Amino acid sequence: MVVRNSRWLRLRKLNSFQEYVASQFIRWHFIPPYSPHFGGIWEAAVKQTKNHLLRACRSAVLNFEELSTLLCQVEACLNSRPLVPVSSDPTDVRALTPGHFLIGCPMLDSEFDS
Repeated sequence: MVVRNSRWLRLRKLNSFQEYVASQFIRWHFIPPYSPHFGGIWEAAVKQTKNHLLRACRSAVLNFEELSTLLCQVEACLNSRPLVPVSSDPTDVRALTPGHFLIGCPMLDSEFDS
């Protein structure tokens, strides 16, 4: 994260910066550059988001409203992906999704829901 905040720069210059960071229970985790496989799940989410955005608008130039709408649709798509089945019944095709944790239901209806 690139922070261009004067407060941040002042804190960084202080000798007590390490003490301040420790008192706030801040832990730094760095990954090597050009190694997204170190990022784990969040890098996979970034990859999926990029994939959906590229497939939706190859070389189109979008205005703010169109981009905002597209990002909301991509978010709904990613938060509707199945995580685990709701029940062990093989005829029940419902699955727990990230949307269940956010709003209590999937953000997109699947074709199997009736």
